[in-house]
Amino acid sequence: MCCIVLSWFILANLFLKKEKLEQYPLSSFLIIGFTATQFYFPLLFTSLEYKPVVFNLELPYEVFLHSTAALFVLVLAHFVYSYIPVNNNRGANSLLYKAGFFEAPAETSLWIMGAIGLLANVYVLVANTNVSVEVSGNAVDKFIQSLFPFSYAPYFIPFYGLYGSNKKAAKKLIPLLAAFTLALFIISMARNSRGAFMIGFTSVGFSYLLGLFLGIFKPPKIAYKLVILSCIGFWIITGPLADLGTAMVIVRGERNDISKSELIDLTISAFSDKDAINLRRLEDIEFESDWDERYLNNVFTSRFSNLKFNDASLVQAAKIGDQHPLMYNYSIDYIWGALPGPIVKMVKPDLDKESIYSMSFGDMIYSLTGAGAKVSGGFRLGHFAGTGMASFGWWYLAILGAGMIPVYFLFDKLSIKRQINYMSGKLKSERVNFSVCGLLSLTSIFQFLPTESVVGPATFLVRGYIQLLILYWFIFQLTNGIIYLIKKI
Repeated sequence: MCCIVLSWFILANLFLKKEKLEQYPLSSFLIIGFTATQFYFPLLFTSLEYKPVVFNLELPYEVFLHSTAALFVLVLAHFVYSYIPVNNNRGANSLLYKAGFFEAPAETSLWIMGAIGLLANVYVLVANTNVSVEVSGNAVDKFIQSLFPFSYAPYFIPFYGLYGSNKKAAKKLIPLLAAFTLALFIISMARNSRGAFMIGFTSVGFSYLLGLFLGIFKPPKIAYKLVILSCIGFWIITGPLADLGTAMVIVRGERNDISKSELIDLTISAFSDKDAINLRRLEDIEFESDWDERYLNNVFTSRFSNLKFNDASLVQAAKIGDQHPLMYNYSIDYIWGALPGPIVKMVKPDLDKESIYSMSFGDMIYSLTGAGAKVSGGFRLGHFAGTGMASFGWWYLAILGAGMIPVYFLFDKLSIKRQINYMSGKLKSERVNFSVCGLLSLTSIFQFLPTESVVGPATFLVRGYIQLLILYWFIFQLTNGIIYLIKKI
């Protein structure tokens, strides 16, 4: 509890300030995300489930010690980053600005982006059901997988103030978004993917929250209507959506053996069977394993506040000891493996990229404890504290801090400041504007930490960020081209 209070004090006094958020919006939001998911949300969500914040943690003091130490390192790294002179070059002279990343997409463009993302999901259903779960694969499948986040582009139409559009959303947008949501919902059940309809919506929610922090959106007035809607929303998340997530888990073993329509029917049947849902949750509570991920009952809130991943990684690290040579080699090879295949063959011809990416850091550290050959492919979610200690010892904190400085810089490059003028032409104020590229990735930014390993920032710098920019630029130009052709016709 002392660690939680200390972390919130640091966050409130250093980053939850309008001036700080205007200067470093996305890097600050990343630190807000880390503090929320590792300190505040666990306390909130465990309390709602009548559990202690240390529920099922074998090493609670170590978990909060490492998280607090990591927070100090992140704050220190941000302090160093803020003194880099080039970080303020986020205006008209920015390369991303010149490349068109801050050109506000038209409403039609956002709908086309949404259609592209929706078609990518349909492709998964029809052609290759393994695309969304494969870590490696052919270039075409990986490209299609990268299109999934564009499914949520239409939901940013009402948030035009965040990306500089002057066109307000029409009232007819509500039924269109409702129909689009229904289509996404059905596809999510057919794919048996909770994240398919959750992650994008959280990006929209985070966008609204960021807009409130920055003063772009006015805070809603407290009224009976708002209270009622908030209560309904809370009930949906903690009730029906949580039950639906559990229902998807119940039928997951059947998804490769039956048709998609049958899978949807089974999911709906499981969702209706509250006894089966309660039994499944009871089985999860009673399940015992050397790799235990039990923390919260709600499958959605657990995505944002599961401290058990940290605990499980630290437990395994204590078994194999610090600076284990195999864990160290795996971490270094993981960075090389982030490079495209042809480049890997040139610089590291002996590197087996398929083998490295066929398991997660959680799988790797678990396998080193003698868990057996069936560990590979389980994709247990590791945490940078345990995998960092096993790979680098306490030096992992220094590696984390050094790696995060360029990450802060690159994320903040997805925002600029624009001048807002009066009708008379006199300067009124400056307002932060975001690239839609950044808004589509807002959940990923919020959840950037904790990553599975401290080499996570390195793999992001080597490939993730570049891939993010290229993909958005390509899709944005494609949608503009489609609009141009439609007008010509």
